Amino acid sequence: MLGRDPSFKHVFTAGDIAEPLASVTEGEAEKMNMLFEMKNFDVIGFEEDDQVIGFLVRGEVTDPENLRAFVHPFKISHLISENTDLLECLHLLHPKTRLFIINKSEVDAIVTISDIQKPAVRMLFFGIITYFESNAAGLIESVYPDNRWVECLSENRRDKALATYGSLHKRNTEIDLISCTQLSDKVSIFMEDDELRDQFIETSKTKADRFFNRIIRLRDDLAHAQSLTNWFEEKEVVDLVSWLIEVTERIAVRNSGRKG
Repeated sequence: MLGRDPSFKHVFTAGDIAEPLASVTEGEAEKMNMLFEMKNFDVIGFEEDDQVIGFLVRGEVTDPENLRAFVHPFKISHLISENTDLLECLHLLHPKTRLFIINKSEVDAIVTISDIQKPAVRMLFFGIITYFESNAAGLIESVYPDNRWVECLSENRRDKALATYGSLHKRNTEIDLISCTQLSDKVSIFMEDDELRDQFIETSKTKADRFFNRIIRLRDDLAHAQSLTNWFEEKEVVDLVSWLIEVTERIAVRNSGRKG
């Protein structure tokens, strides 16, 4: 993930959103009911010979005297390590709704769809968008030196950027004019420059517009702590963020070559 930016390598993993897997053994129907009803767990582990061998699902156990009969065995496709990159974990999670963490050959934690609301997911997405914005700013300054990129903005957006720059400059804040623009401004410059779009976004203007509009909406939802549930309903957000990573890495390669 973001292999050319070491600060993003494995920063967030499945372990950052996983929860310990509560488990029961045969004869612990009362404990099972407590975990399902009072703790509101949808899934718990089933332990046999001091090892969790599978899981029970709430509402499926009809004979509390024979829990073993209702155990779902773990499948390889359900198992990940705690060091699995968080984005990959989210990609695997969508069709399954749950994944189990295997640690030293033992299953001891679980990731469910409810864990997508956790801070690590929000920080990951926000960081990826910010990384794109930073690299986009560097590329724009390279292609449009001496702040000539302002000509690509509408008069209103140009005036707002200049006003922000002027206000910060009066307070002796060291900042570039491009840093006074919003994400939507940088996207607008990309959209209006056919060469930039073709080289780094590698898709049609219509499709790129649709992608970036979603990215901007996602950033706004993250900034305002909105629920991410709707974004995950069709795995849209994982595909969207993965696409943005690819775009950003192409830009980062160009920026790195320019600095060299």
